Amino acid sequence: MIQLARTMNEDTNKAEVGTLATGVVKTLEARIRCGELAAGRALPSERELSAEFQVSRGIIRSAMQELGNLGLVLQRKGHRPVVQHLSRLPASGARNLGVWLWPYSGHFAAASILKGIQATNLGPLTQVIVASGAGEDWNSILDSERDFLESMADDPATLGVIVWYLGGERNLPSLEKLQAKRVPIVFVDRMPPVGFDMDYVATNNAYSATQAVQHLVNLGHRKIGMISNIDPASSVAEREEGYCRGLLDNGIEVRDDYIQRATYDADESCSATLDALLGLPDPPTAIFCINDTLGLLVHDILGRKGYQVPDDISVVGFDGLLRWVPGGGYLTTMRQDFERMGRIAATLVHERATGKAGLLHRHYLLDAPISLGSSTGAPKQNRPSVEGGSQKLDSTT
Repeated sequence: MIQLARTMNEDTNKAEVGTLATGVVKTLEARIRCGELAAGRALPSERELSAEFQVSRGIIRSAMQELGNLGLVLQRKGHRPVVQHLSRLPASGARNLGVWLWPYSGHFAAASILKGIQATNLGPLTQVIVASGAGEDWNSILDSERDFLESMADDPATLGVIVWYLGGERNLPSLEKLQAKRVPIVFVDRMPPVGFDMDYVATNNAYSATQAVQHLVNLGHRKIGMISNIDPASSVAEREEGYCRGLLDNGIEVRDDYIQRATYDADESCSATLDALLGLPDPPTAIFCINDTLGLLVHDILGRKGYQVPDDISVVGFDGLLRWVPGGGYLTTMRQDFERMGRIAATLVHERATGKAGLLHRHYLLDAPISLGSSTGAPKQNRPSVEGGSQKLDSTT
Protein backbone atom coordinates (compact mmCIF):
# COMPACT_ATOMS: atom_id res chain seq x y z
CA MET A 1 0.00 0.00 0.00
CA ILE A 2 2.84 2.40 0.83
CA GLN A 3 4.50 1.66 -2.52
CA LEU A 4 1.19 2.19 -4.36
CA ALA A 5 0.62 5.55 -2.61
CA ARG A 6 4.19 6.61 -3.46
CA THR A 7 3.65 5.69 -7.12
CA MET A 8 0.36 7.61 -7.24
CA ASN A 9 1.97 10.69 -5.70
CA GLU A 10 4.82 10.51 -8.17
CA ASP A 11 2.36 10.29 -11.09
CA THR A 12 0.39 13.25 -9.70
CA ASN A 13 3.56 15.30 -9.29
CA LYS A 14 4.60 14.53 -12.85
CA ALA A 15 1.21 15.64 -14.13
CA GLU A 16 1.42 18.90 -12.16
CA VAL A 17 4.95 19.57 -13.42
CA GLY A 18 3.83 18.87 -16.98
CA THR A 19 0.89 21.27 -16.69
CA LEU A 20 2.99 24.08 -15.24
CA ALA A 21 5.77 23.56 -17.80
CA THR A 22 3.21 23.60 -20.63
CA GLY A 23 1.91 26.95 -19.40
CA VAL A 24 5.42 28.40 -19.45
CA VAL A 25 6.04 26.96 -22.92
CA LYS A 26 2.84 28.48 -24.33
CA THR A 27 3.63 31.93 -22.99
CA LEU A 28 7.25 31.97 -24.14
CA GLU A 29 6.31 30.50 -27.52
CA ALA A 30 3.77 33.28 -28.01
CA ARG A 31 6.39 35.91 -27.20
CA ILE A 32 8.80 34.32 -29.66
CA ARG A 33 6.26 34.06 -32.47
CA CYS A 34 5.08 37.65 -32.12
CA GLY A 35 8.67 38.93 -32.12
CA GLU A 36 8.77 40.15 -28.51
CA LEU A 37 11.62 37.67 -28.03
CA ALA A 38 13.55 38.17 -31.24
CA ALA A 39 15.64 35.58 -33.10
CA GLY A 40 19.20 35.41 -31.79
CA ARG A 41 18.25 36.82 -28.41
CA ALA A 42 19.02 34.87 -25.24
CA LEU A 43 16.09 34.08 -22.99
CA PRO A 44 16.04 35.42 -19.43
CA SER A 45 17.89 33.34 -16.85
CA GLU A 46 16.27 30.40 -15.08
CA ARG A 47 16.16 32.48 -11.91
CA GLU A 48 14.33 35.34 -13.68
CA LEU A 49 11.85 33.02 -15.38
CA SER A 50 11.25 31.10 -12.16
CA ALA A 51 10.40 34.36 -10.39
CA GLU A 52 8.16 35.59 -13.21
CA PHE A 53 6.09 32.42 -13.51
CA GLN A 54 6.35 31.54 -9.80
CA VAL A 55 7.43 27.97 -10.49
CA SER A 56 10.54 25.98 -9.63
CA ARG A 57 13.68 26.11 -11.75
CA GLY A 58 13.13 22.41 -12.52
CA ILE A 59 9.86 23.32 -14.26
CA ILE A 60 11.66 26.07 -16.19
CA ARG A 61 14.25 23.51 -17.35
CA SER A 62 11.43 21.20 -18.49
CA ALA A 63 9.90 24.09 -20.42
CA MET A 64 13.24 24.88 -22.05
CA GLN A 65 13.54 21.26 -23.16
CA GLU A 66 10.10 21.44 -24.79
CA LEU A 67 10.92 24.75 -26.50
CA GLY A 68 14.05 23.10 -27.85
CA ASN A 69 12.02 20.15 -29.13
CA LEU A 70 9.74 22.61 -30.92
CA GLY A 71 12.72 24.19 -32.60
CA LEU A 72 12.07 27.53 -30.96
CA VAL A 73 15.27 27.81 -28.94
CA LEU A 74 18.83 26.54 -29.25
CA GLN A 75 20.32 25.13 -26.05
CA ARG A 76 24.05 24.90 -25.39
CA LYS A 77 25.63 23.69 -22.19
CA GLY A 78 26.69 26.58 -19.97
CA HIS A 79 24.68 29.15 -21.96
CA ARG A 80 21.17 30.51 -21.77
CA PRO A 81 18.83 29.24 -24.52
CA VAL A 82 18.81 31.42 -27.64
CA VAL A 83 15.71 32.10 -29.75
CA GLN A 84 15.84 30.41 -33.13
CA HIS A 85 14.81 31.98 -36.42
CA LEU A 86 11.15 31.16 -37.17
CA SER A 87 10.98 29.87 -40.73
CA ARG A 88 7.31 29.07 -40.14
CA LEU A 89 6.33 32.72 -40.40
CA PRO A 90 6.24 34.53 -43.75
CA ALA A 91 9.04 36.97 -44.46
CA SER A 92 6.60 39.89 -44.43
CA GLY A 93 5.69 39.21 -40.81
CA ALA A 94 1.99 39.55 -41.65
CA ARG A 95 -0.37 37.70 -39.34
CA ASN A 96 -3.87 36.41 -40.03
CA LEU A 97 -6.74 36.50 -37.53
CA GLY A 98 -9.44 34.02 -38.50
CA VAL A 99 -13.04 34.95 -37.62
CA TRP A 100 -15.90 32.46 -38.03
CA LEU A 101 -19.35 34.03 -37.63
CA TRP A 102 -22.95 32.88 -37.57
CA PRO A 103 -25.32 32.99 -39.36
CA TYR A 104 -23.55 35.23 -41.91
CA SER A 105 -21.22 38.23 -41.75
CA GLY A 106 -23.93 40.71 -42.76
CA HIS A 107 -26.30 39.67 -39.94
CA PHE A 108 -26.64 42.41 -37.32
CA ALA A 109 -25.10 40.40 -34.46
CA ALA A 110 -22.25 39.02 -36.56
CA ALA A 111 -21.55 42.37 -38.21
CA SER A 112 -21.45 44.07 -34.81
CA ILE A 113 -18.99 41.50 -33.47
CA LEU A 114 -16.83 42.03 -36.56
CA LYS A 115 -16.99 45.80 -36.07
CA GLY A 116 -15.66 45.38 -32.54
CA ILE A 117 -12.86 43.12 -33.77
CA GLN A 118 -11.82 45.57 -36.46
CA ALA A 119 -11.83 48.44 -33.95
CA THR A 120 -9.20 46.66 -31.86
CA ASN A 121 -5.52 47.43 -32.32
CA LEU A 122 -4.03 44.13 -33.45
CA GLY A 123 -0.91 45.61 -35.03
CA PRO A 124 -0.34 47.08 -38.50
CA LEU A 125 0.40 43.74 -40.18
CA THR A 126 -2.62 41.81 -38.92
CA GLN A 127 -5.19 40.79 -41.50
CA VAL A 128 -8.71 39.69 -40.54
CA ILE A 129 -10.02 36.70 -42.51
CA VAL A 130 -13.80 36.37 -42.14
CA ALA A 131 -15.93 33.34 -43.00
CA SER A 132 -19.40 32.02 -42.18
CA GLY A 133 -21.57 28.98 -42.84
CA ALA A 134 -22.00 27.92 -46.46
CA GLY A 135 -24.30 25.30 -47.92
CA GLU A 136 -27.96 24.46 -48.26
CA ASP A 137 -28.20 22.12 -45.26
CA TRP A 138 -26.85 21.90 -41.73
CA ASN A 139 -24.24 19.25 -42.55
CA SER A 140 -22.81 21.48 -45.29
CA ILE A 141 -22.61 24.40 -42.86
CA LEU A 142 -20.75 22.29 -40.30
CA ASP A 143 -18.43 21.04 -43.04
CA SER A 144 -17.62 24.60 -44.03
CA GLU A 145 -16.84 25.44 -40.40
CA ARG A 146 -14.52 22.43 -40.18
CA ASP A 147 -12.74 23.40 -43.41
CA PHE A 148 -12.23 26.96 -42.21
CA LEU A 149 -10.81 25.92 -38.83
CA GLU A 150 -8.43 23.47 -40.45
CA SER A 151 -7.31 26.02 -43.02
CA MET A 152 -6.40 28.37 -40.17
CA ALA A 153 -4.54 25.55 -38.42
CA ASP A 154 -2.54 24.91 -41.60
CA ASP A 155 -1.76 28.59 -42.18
CA PRO A 156 1.71 29.36 -40.77
CA ALA A 157 0.78 33.03 -40.36
CA THR A 158 -2.28 32.44 -38.16
CA LEU A 159 -2.31 34.79 -35.18
CA GLY A 160 -5.43 33.25 -33.66
CA VAL A 161 -9.06 32.35 -34.27
CA ILE A 162 -12.32 33.85 -33.01
CA VAL A 163 -15.16 31.41 -33.49
CA TRP A 164 -18.94 31.49 -33.10
CA TYR A 165 -18.84 27.72 -32.78
CA LEU A 166 -21.54 25.44 -34.19
CA GLY A 167 -19.85 22.07 -34.60
CA GLY A 168 -20.21 20.48 -31.16
CA GLU A 169 -18.33 17.18 -30.94
CA ARG A 170 -18.41 16.77 -34.72
CA ASN A 171 -15.80 19.47 -35.37
CA LEU A 172 -13.86 18.96 -32.16
CA PRO A 173 -10.90 17.37 -34.05
CA SER A 174 -10.50 20.64 -35.97
CA LEU A 175 -10.33 22.59 -32.71
CA GLU A 176 -7.84 20.09 -31.34
CA LYS A 177 -5.72 20.56 -34.45
CA LEU A 178 -5.59 24.31 -33.79
CA GLN A 179 -4.80 23.62 -30.16
CA ALA A 180 -1.99 21.22 -31.08
CA LYS A 181 -0.41 23.97 -33.17
CA ARG A 182 -0.79 26.36 -30.24
CA VAL A 183 -3.12 28.70 -32.11
CA PRO A 184 -5.07 30.88 -29.63
CA ILE A 185 -8.84 30.32 -29.84
CA VAL A 186 -11.54 32.58 -28.41
CA PHE A 187 -15.18 31.48 -28.45
CA VAL A 188 -17.95 34.07 -28.74
CA ASP A 189 -21.66 33.76 -27.86
CA ARG A 190 -21.50 29.99 -27.27
CA MET A 191 -19.45 28.12 -24.72
CA PRO A 192 -16.56 25.90 -25.84
CA PRO A 193 -17.31 22.17 -26.05
CA VAL A 194 -17.27 20.32 -22.74
CA GLY A 195 -13.71 19.62 -21.65
CA PHE A 196 -12.21 22.08 -24.13
CA ASP A 197 -10.95 24.91 -21.95
CA MET A 198 -10.48 28.12 -23.95
CA ASP A 199 -11.13 31.85 -23.63
CA TYR A 200 -14.81 32.72 -23.99
CA VAL A 201 -16.85 35.92 -24.38
CA ALA A 202 -20.64 35.98 -24.26
CA THR A 203 -23.70 37.57 -22.72
CA ASN A 204 -24.79 36.69 -19.21
CA ASN A 205 -27.81 34.98 -20.74
CA ALA A 206 -29.31 33.43 -17.62
CA TYR A 207 -29.24 36.62 -15.58
CA SER A 208 -30.55 38.74 -18.45
CA ALA A 209 -33.44 36.35 -19.08
CA THR A 210 -34.27 36.50 -15.37
CA GLN A 211 -34.39 40.28 -15.65
CA ALA A 212 -36.75 40.03 -18.64
CA VAL A 213 -39.15 37.94 -16.56
CA GLN A 214 -38.76 40.31 -13.62
CA HIS A 215 -39.81 43.22 -15.85
CA LEU A 216 -43.02 41.39 -16.74
CA VAL A 217 -43.67 40.49 -13.10
CA ASN A 218 -43.18 44.12 -12.09
CA LEU A 219 -45.88 45.05 -14.62
CA GLY A 220 -48.25 42.65 -12.87
CA HIS A 221 -47.98 39.53 -15.05
CA ARG A 222 -48.17 36.14 -13.34
CA LYS A 223 -48.96 34.02 -16.41
CA ILE A 224 -45.77 34.26 -18.46
CA GLY A 225 -45.08 31.88 -21.32
CA MET A 226 -41.89 31.27 -23.26
CA ILE A 227 -41.26 30.54 -26.91
CA SER A 228 -37.81 29.04 -27.45
CA ASN A 229 -36.32 26.99 -30.28
CA ILE A 230 -34.59 23.63 -30.69
CA ASP A 231 -31.08 25.07 -31.10
CA PRO A 232 -28.75 23.10 -28.74
CA ALA A 233 -26.58 26.21 -28.19
CA SER A 234 -25.50 27.02 -24.63
CA SER A 235 -26.99 30.52 -25.01
CA VAL A 236 -30.47 29.08 -25.58
CA ALA A 237 -30.22 26.72 -22.60
CA GLU A 238 -29.01 29.57 -20.39
CA ARG A 239 -31.93 31.82 -21.37
CA GLU A 240 -34.39 29.03 -20.69
CA GLU A 241 -32.76 28.55 -17.29
CA GLY A 242 -33.04 32.28 -16.62
CA TYR A 243 -36.73 32.27 -17.55
CA CYS A 244 -37.43 29.48 -15.05
CA ARG A 245 -35.34 31.17 -12.37
CA GLY A 246 -37.19 34.46 -12.87
CA LEU A 247 -40.51 32.72 -12.26
CA LEU A 248 -39.34 30.75 -9.24
CA ASP A 249 -37.75 33.82 -7.65
CA ASN A 250 -41.18 35.41 -7.68
CA GLY A 251 -43.03 32.37 -6.37
CA ILE A 252 -44.54 31.53 -9.77
CA GLU A 253 -44.85 27.93 -10.85
CA VAL A 254 -42.95 26.85 -13.96
CA ARG A 255 -45.60 25.32 -16.19
CA ASP A 256 -44.55 22.88 -18.90
CA ASP A 257 -47.49 23.90 -21.09
CA TYR A 258 -46.30 27.52 -20.99
CA ILE A 259 -42.96 26.51 -22.55
CA GLN A 260 -43.09 26.00 -26.33
CA ARG A 261 -40.24 25.49 -28.80
CA ALA A 262 -40.40 26.41 -32.47
CA THR A 263 -38.67 23.97 -34.79
CA TYR A 264 -37.13 26.89 -36.65
CA ASP A 265 -37.35 30.70 -36.65
CA ALA A 266 -39.88 31.01 -39.45
CA ASP A 267 -43.46 32.20 -39.76
CA GLU A 268 -45.19 28.81 -40.03
CA SER A 269 -43.36 27.20 -37.12
CA CYS A 270 -43.72 30.29 -34.94
CA SER A 271 -47.43 30.58 -35.69
CA ALA A 272 -48.07 26.95 -34.72
CA THR A 273 -46.07 27.38 -31.52
CA LEU A 274 -47.95 30.54 -30.65
CA ASP A 275 -51.30 28.81 -31.25
CA ALA A 276 -50.29 26.14 -28.75
CA LEU A 277 -49.96 28.84 -26.09
CA LEU A 278 -53.03 30.85 -27.04
CA GLY A 279 -55.18 27.73 -27.22
CA LEU A 280 -54.65 26.84 -23.58
CA PRO A 281 -57.67 27.11 -21.24
CA ASP A 282 -55.72 29.69 -19.23
CA PRO A 283 -53.32 31.25 -21.76
CA PRO A 284 -50.39 33.47 -20.76
CA THR A 285 -50.74 37.24 -20.65
CA ALA A 286 -47.08 37.74 -21.59
CA ILE A 287 -44.53 35.85 -23.67
CA PHE A 288 -40.75 35.81 -23.33
CA CYS A 289 -39.11 34.97 -26.67
CA ILE A 290 -35.68 33.40 -26.69
CA ASN A 291 -34.41 35.85 -29.36
CA ASP A 292 -35.58 38.90 -31.27
CA THR A 293 -36.18 36.96 -34.48
CA LEU A 294 -38.89 35.01 -32.68
CA GLY A 295 -40.01 38.08 -30.75
CA LEU A 296 -40.60 40.10 -33.90
CA LEU A 297 -42.40 37.18 -35.55
CA VAL A 298 -44.62 36.69 -32.51
CA HIS A 299 -45.44 40.40 -32.46
CA ASP A 300 -46.35 40.33 -36.16
CA ILE A 301 -48.37 37.11 -36.00
CA LEU A 302 -50.33 38.32 -32.98
CA GLY A 303 -51.34 41.38 -34.98
CA ARG A 304 -52.47 39.24 -37.89
CA LYS A 305 -54.51 37.08 -35.56
CA GLY A 306 -56.29 40.14 -34.23
CA TYR A 307 -54.50 40.58 -30.91
CA GLN A 308 -53.25 43.93 -29.67
CA VAL A 309 -49.75 44.13 -28.21
CA PRO A 310 -49.40 44.89 -25.34
CA ASP A 311 -53.07 45.43 -24.47
CA ASP A 312 -53.91 41.77 -24.98
CA ILE A 313 -50.47 40.16 -24.70
CA SER A 314 -47.03 41.54 -23.81
CA VAL A 315 -43.95 40.37 -25.73
CA VAL A 316 -40.27 40.48 -24.71
CA GLY A 317 -37.38 39.51 -26.98
CA PHE A 318 -33.66 39.02 -26.54
CA ASP A 319 -30.88 40.60 -28.67
CA GLY A 320 -31.62 44.25 -29.47
CA LEU A 321 -31.84 43.85 -33.24
CA LEU A 322 -33.89 47.05 -33.72
CA ARG A 323 -31.44 49.34 -31.96
CA TRP A 324 -30.77 51.29 -35.16
CA VAL A 325 -34.44 52.32 -35.33
CA PRO A 326 -35.09 55.80 -33.84
CA GLY A 327 -36.10 55.28 -30.23
CA GLY A 328 -34.79 51.71 -30.22
CA GLY A 329 -37.75 50.07 -31.95
CA TYR A 330 -41.08 48.81 -30.65
CA LEU A 331 -39.93 45.50 -29.14
CA THR A 332 -38.97 45.36 -25.47
CA THR A 333 -35.80 43.31 -25.47
CA MET A 334 -32.60 42.45 -23.63
CA ARG A 335 -29.94 44.33 -25.56
CA GLN A 336 -26.73 42.38 -26.17
CA ASP A 337 -23.49 44.31 -26.66
CA PHE A 338 -22.13 42.41 -29.66
CA GLU A 339 -19.60 45.08 -30.56
CA ARG A 340 -18.02 44.95 -27.12
CA MET A 341 -18.04 41.16 -27.39
CA GLY A 342 -15.91 41.48 -30.54
CA ARG A 343 -13.50 43.96 -28.94
CA ILE A 344 -12.90 41.75 -25.92
CA ALA A 345 -12.47 38.63 -28.07
CA ALA A 346 -9.89 40.37 -30.29
CA THR A 347 -8.02 41.67 -27.25
CA LEU A 348 -7.95 38.17 -25.73
CA VAL A 349 -6.54 36.69 -28.94
CA HIS A 350 -3.86 39.36 -29.14
CA GLU A 351 -2.88 38.95 -25.49
CA ARG A 352 -2.81 35.18 -25.85
CA ALA A 353 -0.72 35.40 -29.04
CA THR A 354 1.78 37.81 -27.47
CA GLY A 355 2.13 35.87 -24.22
CA LYS A 356 0.44 38.49 -22.05
CA ALA A 357 -2.67 36.52 -21.15
CA GLY A 358 -1.30 34.38 -18.32
CA LEU A 359 -1.80 30.67 -17.87
CA LEU A 360 -5.50 30.55 -17.02
CA HIS A 361 -8.21 30.92 -19.65
CA ARG A 362 -10.78 33.65 -19.08
CA HIS A 363 -14.56 33.77 -19.44
CA TYR A 364 -16.24 37.15 -19.87
CA LEU A 365 -20.01 37.46 -19.41
CA LEU A 366 -21.47 40.81 -20.51
CA ASP A 367 -24.62 42.50 -19.29
CA ALA A 368 -27.64 42.74 -21.60
CA PRO A 369 -29.73 45.54 -20.08
CA ILE A 370 -33.40 45.86 -20.89
CA SER A 371 -34.41 48.16 -23.73
CA LEU A 372 -38.03 49.20 -23.27
CA GLY A 373 -40.36 49.30 -26.25
CA SER A 374 -44.09 49.46 -26.71
CA SER A 375 -44.55 45.67 -26.68
CA THR A 376 -44.93 45.34 -22.89
CA GLY A 377 -47.55 46.71 -20.54
CA ALA A 378 -49.72 45.77 -17.58
CA PRO A 379 -52.08 42.81 -18.09
CA LYS A 380 -55.85 43.19 -18.32
CA GLN A 381 -57.58 42.65 -15.00
CA ASN A 382 -60.28 40.46 -16.50
CA ARG A 383 -58.83 38.91 -19.58
CA PRO A 384 -61.40 36.85 -21.52
CA SER A 385 -60.64 33.26 -22.43
CA VAL A 386 -59.62 32.46 -26.00
CA GLU A 387 -60.80 29.39 -27.85
CA GLY A 388 -58.50 27.96 -30.50
CA GLY A 389 -55.96 30.72 -30.12
CA SER A 390 -57.10 32.66 -33.16
CA GLN A 391 -60.10 34.71 -32.00
CA LYS A 392 -59.71 38.42 -31.53
CA LEU A 393 -59.90 39.70 -27.99
CA ASP A 394 -62.54 42.32 -27.24
CA SER A 395 -60.49 45.44 -26.72
CA THR A 396 -63.43 47.12 -24.98
CA THR A 397 -63.45 44.60 -22.15
